[in-house]
Amino acid sequence: MSIECNERVTSERPFGARSVKYLIYLLLAFPIVNYSLTTVVGGTASIWGFIVLLLLSIIALVRYLSGHRPTPFRWSKYALWYILYCIALMMAGFKNPTVSFDGFSMDVEYIWFGLLLPFVIETEDVFTFIYVAVIVSIFLGIDGIFQYLVKVPIPIGWLDVGEHVRTRVFSVIGSPAELGANMEMMIPIIFALLIVDKHRVRRWMYALGGLACLGTLLFTYDRGSWLGFGVALLFIAVVYERRLLIVLVALAAIAFFLPAVHHRIMDLFSPVYYIQSAQGGRILRWESAFDKMAINPLFGAGLGRYGGAIASTYGYSIYSDSYYMKILGESGLIGLVLFLTMHVAIVREIMQTVVKRAKGTDRYLALGGLTGITAILVHNFVENLFEYAPTVVLYFMMVGLFLLWGRTLTPGKHELRLEQPVRDTVSKNGYTSHS
Repeated sequence: MSIECNERVTSERPFGARSVKYLIYLLLAFPIVNYSLTTVVGGTASIWGFIVLLLLSIIALVRYLSGHRPTPFRWSKYALWYILYCIALMMAGFKNPTVSFDGFSMDVEYIWFGLLLPFVIETEDVFTFIYVAVIVSIFLGIDGIFQYLVKVPIPIGWLDVGEHVRTRVFSVIGSPAELGANMEMMIPIIFALLIVDKHRVRRWMYALGGLACLGTLLFTYDRGSWLGFGVALLFIAVVYERRLLIVLVALAAIAFFLPAVHHRIMDLFSPVYYIQSAQGGRILRWESAFDKMAINPLFGAGLGRYGGAIASTYGYSIYSDSYYMKILGESGLIGLVLFLTMHVAIVREIMQTVVKRAKGTDRYLALGGLTGITAILVHNFVENLFEYAPTVVLYFMMVGLFLLWGRTLTPGKHELRLEQPVRDTVSKNGYTSHS
């Protein structure tokens, strides 16, 4: 079976439709756009993402005032509770307003972007955006393979003591961990499209591009990415698709018997690793998060004051090497519970409104999306992934696109196809209505 973008039966388009498409394209190509702008104009390029989000917010507001009332995502209410809590923490920390505001912006900016998606994205554009995200990741995967072949130089700090690998790839993203996050998010979607989409040329693109992305995931030599990808596959295999266990075992066996991979994995079981980690690695940093939280268990040290880029910039602390530990240290137990509740709600909504509704081959695509999203959440246990804009944008983009696609699925009735567009009903205002 194959998929298709929904098609309007009217030529009328909502306010800013063309602009939204280009703005979303920019965000989907975030790593490439950001690298290009940074190369040309330096560090000031980082503001472009905020400008794009501001423009999307304005378009969403105009549409809302014009009568556009799409149903928000179910997880929105949990996100709003977390945002309100962060606002309260920001106000409480206004003895140092710059740090508090920067910390608030870091934690909330792209959650707000996720909340905007139902107001700015049309359902007929969902698969166009998914294809763009796939193409961008395939380009990154090919670039990663190229870096491995040319043996690109890397900082010595990216290797454990006594470790010897050809190189660790990072593409234009600049970090093996963040490149690995992109790969673990998109690889399941790419291979799901290989099953679902019957277009011959695109299937070749998925097959070859997926293999390139798998190679790049391997050559990042990032254990957090491998952990996220492996745990996510195991979760999907146990809950939904037992045949995936064969794939998981095969991938693990192949990777394990590669010397460099074997060393990276077995090093985790070495007493030396735990001693070094307790003295200056992740274990020490996670303990530090608990110490920070223990001073004020409910509310933490305050936004921007622990565990991340803002805290590091202002000299409060080093990175926590776990986004959840960062949240715990800076916003306490209340903040961590609200944050985790929001993401559990996201996973639950995808399971209920996308995976459960998808039938036939569409189910593989639904499971591909759920796998990628789960992989990112697992990976966040050992990296500050959500502090890197390209990763958090991709996460919320895929969450939004899959949830919007789920709204077009009628359980047990049809599959969404490429060759035969599914037509939505259109209200008198020109906006699409969904059952």
